Formats: sequence, C-alpha cells, structure tokens
Amino acid sequence: MATRFRILAADSLGVRSMATAVEHSGEKIIIDPSAALGPRRYGLPPHELEELALRLALKRIDRELQDADYVIFTHYHWDHYRPEADLEGKVVYMKDPENYINASQRKRAAPITKREGLDLRIADGLKVDELDMEFSPPLPHGPEGTRLGYVIGVRIGDLVFTSDVEGPVSEAATRWIIEMNPRTLILDGPLTYMLGYRFSQESLQRAVENLLGIAESTNVTEIIAEHHLVRDINAHKNFPVGERLAEIGVEYRNAAEAQELEPLLLEPWRRMLWKGEKEVDPDIVRRVYDA
Repeated sequence: MATRFRILAADSLGVRSMATAVEHSGEKIIIDPSAALGPRRYGLPPHELEELALRLALKRIDRELQDADYVIFTHYHWDHYRPEADLEGKVVYMKDPENYINASQRKRAAPITKREGLDLRIADGLKVDELDMEFSPPLPHGPEGTRLGYVIGVRIGDLVFTSDVEGPVSEAATRWIIEMNPRTLILDGPLTYMLGYRFSQESLQRAVENLLGIAESTNVTEIIAEHHLVRDINAHKNFPVGERLAEIGVEYRNAAEAQELEPLLLEPWRRMLWKGEKEVDPDIVRRVYDA
C-alpha cells in the first residue's frame, strides 16, 4: 500500500519546520507538529510576513492534529516540537527524553512528560508492526560528535522521514536510511547557509557522497530536500546533487516544488524584505496555507 503524505509547513513554505501528515494503513500520523522562525538572520529579527506565515502554519498544523491518530516528536527543538500541542486521545511516539539527549533538549522535553493523561511511548529503535512503522536508533543531529544532540528518523510504509540529520552527514544516518530502503525520502539537507562557520566543507562533501550513495543503493524515486538546506538561497549551487539524481531517475525537489508552488523563501529573503528590495503580497502567503 502506497504511503500518502502532505508536508504541512516547511522552510520552502516560509517557516522553519518539517511538519508532515502521513496516511498509511487507514491511520493518520503527524510528524513534528510545530513551526518556528529564526530569531536572527543577517542580524535582523523576523519580518512581518514571516510572522504571518508562522501564524498560518500553526493553524494548519493544529487543524491536521484534530483527526490524527498518532503523533511523532523526533527531537525537542522548537521548530519540531510543541509541548502544548493538542495531544489528547492520541498515541505519542517520542525521542527518548532521558538517553542520548543533550541538556537543553532534556529540559525542553520535560513539560510533555509531566502532562497528565497522555499516551507517551519512547520510540528510539522501536518497531510498530501494526502500523508498518519503524524508528531509527538515536542519530546525530548533524556530524558525529555534534553538540546539538540526537534525533530519531522514522519509516512509515515506503516513506522515510529523516528529521535533522543535516545531509545526511553521519554514516549512522546514511546506513539506517539505506536499510529502510525508501521510495520517498523527506530529508533535512545540509547547512550550506552556514558553510565555513558551523558546517565544514568536509561535512558538505560527505553529505553529497552519502545522499548519492543512498540514491544508488535503494529504491528511492523521490527526495524532498528541506529545512536547513532551504535556508540557503543558493542551495542548488552549493549542494550540487540534483543533476546526478536526475540521471539516476530520482525526482529531487523541496516541499513547495512538490506541491507545485513557488518556494516562499522568507528567511533567506529577510534582508531584502526589511530593506524594501523585495515585495511579497501577503495574499501569496495566505494562499500557501489555504487561509
């Protein structure tokens, strides 16, 4: 049975997010039902258009949560996790809040573990056969040894959602994705917008090699590259994998392109928006989120 999905909010849709709704085996699963804005970019706070996009994104996510059966939190950064989300009556699969986790994420996870009446289940390495769902072991949030801690990825049917593996850079994340053998891969690409600062040229080269290796070693036909990668207005130039993936027969797009929308790169455009060098009609933002 094919796995149906819809990316609800994403960096190419104007906010920091990878929130995704998945339908499989008659069940609805929401992955990482949150969104946020970069507090500073180019030394500037979010533009009012980003604030509008965030309000609309969270409204869409909350609508989708209403009839969800399951919720997944892959880690505890605010663009993936909201402890106040409506989780009543749902089964919540969550990154282990006590093991393979750094101090800041442990602190952020605490509020949800203290909420009464929730069905919370530790997901690291878990298989859920009745949902045809399988979680990764803890994977580095980027290169091995990163101080950002760990995340978990998830396979649901023939779809793999990587969470924040930044490339993937690590061999552990690459091996797990290959083992899961997806047809659709929703991928957090590398931090090319921080190249030379928080992301090295060596890590970028590993990410290129690892992603091409995944494409050559699995049955993947569609890669949606999102999140950190899309914060780079020159992502296609700085992460040169599109042409090679096309030769292999893999469709390579961001979330906006996958929905036949023009990318709404509000954070990369922030400096131009504040200076008045770029104008975006607020109705375009509203149409992206069906508002």
